[in-house]
Amino acid sequence: MNHRTTASRRAALGLTVMAGMIAQAYAQQAAPAADTSPPGATAEAPITSVQVTGYRNSLLSSARDKKEAVGFQDSINAEDFGKFPDKNLAESLSRVPGVGVSRDVTGEGMTIQIRGLGSSFTKILLNNSPVAVASSGPIDGANTNREVDLDLLPTDLFTKLTVSKSPTADQIEGGAAGVVNLRSARPFDKEGKQLSMGLTGTKQQIADKAGVRGNIMASNTWDGKFGILGGISFSRQQARTTGFETVGWTNPNLTASQSTSATRNNTGGGNWTIPATVPAGAGNGLTAGTPIDQAFLLAHNPGLTIGQIDNAIIPRLGRTMEYYGTKDKISGVFAAEYRPTQDLHFYLDTMYSKKDDDMQRNAYTWAVRNNASIPLNMQVDKTDCANGCTVTSGTYANALNFIEFGPRRDKVDLLGINPGMEWKITPKLTLDVAGNWNRSRFTHEAPTVMPITAPNSGNTITYANNGGVPSIVSNLDLNNPASYQWIGGRVNVQNELRETETKGFHTNLAWGDKKLTVKGGLAWDDIDRTIRGQDNSAAWQAAVCGNNPTVFLQGPNGAPPCNGASTPGASAAALYPGYGTGYTAGQTAPLTYQGSLITNAALPGYLVPGPYGKLALDWDRFRQDSKYDYYNSTAPDTGASSTGASAGYIREKSKAVYLEASGELAPAGFNTRWNVGVRYVRTNQQVGSRNSFSDPRNASLPLNGSKYPNIDSWVYQDSEYNNTLPSGTLAVDVVKDVVVRAALSRSMTRVNPNSLRPGVNFSGVSADTGTQGNPNLKPYLSDNIDLGIDWYTGREGYVSVTGFQKRVNGFTVDENVTLPFSALAQYGINYGTLIPTQQLAIDSRGGPDVATVVMTRPRNADGILRIRGLEVGWVQPLDKLLPIKGFGFNETLTLINQKASGEGSNGFIALGVPKKTNNFGVYYENHGYMARFMHTYSQGSQVATANQSGITQAALFSDTYKQWDFSSSIELDQVFDREGLPMLTFDIVNLNKAKRRGYFQFPNATMSEYDPGRTFAFGLRMKF
Repeated sequence: MNHRTTASRRAALGLTVMAGMIAQAYAQQAAPAADTSPPGATAEAPITSVQVTGYRNSLLSSARDKKEAVGFQDSINAEDFGKFPDKNLAESLSRVPGVGVSRDVTGEGMTIQIRGLGSSFTKILLNNSPVAVASSGPIDGANTNREVDLDLLPTDLFTKLTVSKSPTADQIEGGAAGVVNLRSARPFDKEGKQLSMGLTGTKQQIADKAGVRGNIMASNTWDGKFGILGGISFSRQQARTTGFETVGWTNPNLTASQSTSATRNNTGGGNWTIPATVPAGAGNGLTAGTPIDQAFLLAHNPGLTIGQIDNAIIPRLGRTMEYYGTKDKISGVFAAEYRPTQDLHFYLDTMYSKKDDDMQRNAYTWAVRNNASIPLNMQVDKTDCANGCTVTSGTYANALNFIEFGPRRDKVDLLGINPGMEWKITPKLTLDVAGNWNRSRFTHEAPTVMPITAPNSGNTITYANNGGVPSIVSNLDLNNPASYQWIGGRVNVQNELRETETKGFHTNLAWGDKKLTVKGGLAWDDIDRTIRGQDNSAAWQAAVCGNNPTVFLQGPNGAPPCNGASTPGASAAALYPGYGTGYTAGQTAPLTYQGSLITNAALPGYLVPGPYGKLALDWDRFRQDSKYDYYNSTAPDTGASSTGASAGYIREKSKAVYLEASGELAPAGFNTRWNVGVRYVRTNQQVGSRNSFSDPRNASLPLNGSKYPNIDSWVYQDSEYNNTLPSGTLAVDVVKDVVVRAALSRSMTRVNPNSLRPGVNFSGVSADTGTQGNPNLKPYLSDNIDLGIDWYTGREGYVSVTGFQKRVNGFTVDENVTLPFSALAQYGINYGTLIPTQQLAIDSRGGPDVATVVMTRPRNADGILRIRGLEVGWVQPLDKLLPIKGFGFNETLTLINQKASGEGSNGFIALGVPKKTNNFGVYYENHGYMARFMHTYSQGSQVATANQSGITQAALFSDTYKQWDFSSSIELDQVFDREGLPMLTFDIVNLNKAKRRGYFQFPNATMSEYDPGRTFAFGLRMKF
């Protein structure tokens, strides 16, 4: 028996029965009672009423929209002019069945996913037109896909959000999972003079400062013909998140003398090398020069086999982190409408939004990757570690720790203009025309300063892992600035710049009436996106801690090590022995050192107590003394950025035509609404990649100082494909207030632009993995079946149960190929083109002639991903059951099951899609008082494919997440029956202090855990 299916049926049956009881209560109390009073007597029964305003009014409007829709559609409506039920668009949409939310480390909702497919499979429209936002996603995110970060857009300026889960032919294509339309405010949404304003103070419990947000919106209409609306929303959030994270987990790369097993290193990984002999200053009582072979490892890790030592994993770069600073947003909307006649309507929607995050990210790290820790007294969680296991405790001698200080400045803006007109030419013939243009720009400035503990300093780590956040304790005082120096450290200057532009034209012509309407239209859309990376790390590092040579040459020429040396006037001839020949022929400038801008002795003076008790970098002083602004402003373009996003370009021009018919009929007395149509779209795609190739003249120039820079060029590739997308939907009123719906459709989503680029990305500082694009990837196509029943129980109440299936063709699988590092030369990647940190990583694995790398390339799999699911939505007022009027609850439940067949059936799933999501809320609203508790539940799921950190079976997973929120308001004008009084609001976000956690391969291998704490908000709102 399928227990999941049985449980789903029981849940649906239970909800239906309970809703029926409540509906029956409404029916019974609504029936007139027999009059038993004496003739002539006057009976005065008490009258109780419930004002349906605010949040309940929003629910009522949503229920009405859902009932009237032909297809599977849900909406969230504004409570009032300038007032939305939630503070974030993503959080609002999570109340729709089948919609999940992806959150930033601060806990704020950023993107959404629909029905078992990731965020990139959802098409976001702004006022019925495509929109693209250039941002990279959450902290250090590398989104290069089609996601739209909804935290950029404030709820105050919107009136309606509509989620369409069964497509129709007239909808813009691109959302295999669904289409979401964000409708901004217009003046005729509420005629006459309107003015609303609000101001709210916010305080995150773990941050040291308070924030503020506010909005003002005004509109006016004249004679029912002309209207204008303008609004501004702003916020300043003082944000802080603490937590733990690691850049993967890893096991040691044992040598033949350290393991004689035939299965040595069979699980992959091996990002950490145990030295062949005990180095001087290893600490923990070890004797320098002692061979570290298999006998040594077994003797110093009693009770373990060599296979357990070989395959047990520890954090690769385990670190506690602090993320804090200021997040500023400002948005504005302007709309105009002109209605010269009853049948002619012109409109203009414009919006501008800007976000500026000025944050500090400090990571206090145990550096296992590419280093030489010696394991002692290890314990692991499994007897058989043939497929990997987890270290639960141990001591690690010869350890290194570093602090990664990272100021993060992210700026993104969006400007959109949408003009249009609607014309009812005759009673049966209508025409509408709309245009759109929007542009978004993004900059990501991410310098890094990384002081490190001294090598051979006796640093020993005591490690313990009980399944939560690992305990990593050094015998050194890591909060003492004197514990840090430059040797083995680094600095980085890395930026990312993005720009997207979208423009389009859409027109629809419809003829008919309620019984039959035939509609056709044309659409033209042109979307392009450019990502540029900048990197000046080598030059800045040479000046900051590389003794600051008078002449610095970019790769493939070498660079001085970061050691904080200061020998002004000393010769630097050994750095560039070929100086004056080849590329530098004729140059005669003196080649000497000037001394590091931040010397080894001076470095501790820049490490100061931070605002939350740990060491921080005096960035303002370091920035000035290290001449950061100069090196940042002169940073050359490169193939990738600090987020890992590749430099690339994509332009997609699509032309679509559609024809559909819809209408109403009543076979056998059942009112039936239907829609059937087909959409044909042709897509012209151009993808580009910034590739770098070694200058052939360098073949005869082996000496640093003589080599020519790599030749950089943009490579473009064009492709074209067509898709036919049929759809059909039926809605039948089987009895009063019960609607049965069915839909068949095909939808599509275009491929991740980063996967299409004709080039390679080898930007990781570990220099062990990379990605390669495939311009010939085809779009994803989804064949969809939907079947559902809705029961509208009265007022805002309804119960909705929907089953759906998606069969997705064209899913991609990643091919992982292990290559010698030297094989990357054909793409212009060689030892000389690497940044110093990457060169050290290659050296630690045997050098450029020995080290291997794993390259990943996507391709379309010859298989099908089948997604089946059940959605339950239930909104129910409880006025007829409770003595106190105004209570109600709303519940959404989504169950997802994925199964792949054919090639790659064990390798591909829709990532980041939980099998179960649930949103439950209890509300009270009456007599001017409103209170609402909301609970969000998202079951853990796989978020990244296998082969993480080179371990073949290691994928990434998210833990189950549960969050409680509270929202309340008091409308003083209703409470005191006096017009003009404000509304007071009080909200608590993350009431239960939920933490977001993910893990690596095994549930007891924590990959990340973020704790944003609670956020309180108190505000007032005025309406005139």
